[in-house]
Amino acid sequence: MSGMSGMHLHDSGAARTITLRCDSRLENVELLAFAVRGLCGAAGVAARECAHIELALVEAANNVVRHAYRGEAGHVLEVVFTLERESFTLEVADHGTPMPVRPAPNLDFDPADIAHLPEGGMGLFIIHSVMDHVDYRSEDGRNALRMTRRLAA
Repeated sequence: MSGMSGMHLHDSGAARTITLRCDSRLENVELLAFAVRGLCGAAGVAARECAHIELALVEAANNVVRHAYRGEAGHVLEVVFTLERESFTLEVADHGTPMPVRPAPNLDFDPADIAHLPEGGMGLFIIHSVMDHVDYRSEDGRNALRMTRRLAA
């Protein structure tokens, strides 16, 4: 895959994990979306669940490129995919500007009022809406957004 600088497959018992690293460019977010779609398909994840996981990944990776790295290429964006029997977890990591600490977002707007829809700030709301558990941490210059979706039995 063009733009990918590393891919590692890990075997950690029942969980299967793969790590992808790419340059902090928006066009690489599409490659990450293709990767998660392929991983979901290969693992037999239902299409609806796969769509939610892909959406969360795209929102998180876009936020890293746009906000953590301020749109600058040349930085590493890392995604760790972990598939377990009952869940799919994504960890999107960077070494850019940390996210401000705030509670889970709650958007308050009228979706019928198209003229006044928010232009930004919906990414975290979307992530929290489609994933079952979302956790963010920033330690030693590494920021990581961990998102888990429970899989239907």
